[in-house]
Amino acid sequence: MFGAGSSSRLFNRIRTKEGLSYGVMSMLSGHPVNEDGSFMALAIAAPQNVAKVEAVFKEEIAKALKDGFTEQEITEAKKGWLQERSMARGQDGNLAGTLADNEYEGRTMAYQSELEQKVSALTAQQIADAMRRHIDPEKLSYFKAGDFKKAATATP
Repeated sequence: MFGAGSSSRLFNRIRTKEGLSYGVMSMLSGHPVNEDGSFMALAIAAPQNVAKVEAVFKEEIAKALKDGFTEQEITEAKKGWLQERSMARGQDGNLAGTLADNEYEGRTMAYQSELEQKVSALTAQQIADAMRRHIDPEKLSYFKAGDFKKAATATP
């Protein structure tokens, strides 16, 4: 909903609406055994657009933390996530990876089914609460790479 795919908030705002980036995404991951996790977002942009991209990202994360997500965003995200998982199970390599992960984590395919049911049942409030618990804008780090010296001397 926030940054994965062309219907996400970040993509719609930074690439489609503002035209500041060639590609945008975000990812949230958690470790299945310990409490490690990460949140990452990235955008590929011309050096002269980097400051604007960062500002828009900060605006969108503040908005998501304040207002949460719409029912339409949640419905579409759930549908897409469930379709991805279903399609992945139909590919031998992905299925083998899931089975290997399950073995390592002490889980079964029943766990995977229960996970999908739990995600399907999530409410907008639960999602917003989880985001507020786990994403602190003050603790985010921003990294930029590129030829910013050249961009600073370029004439618009």
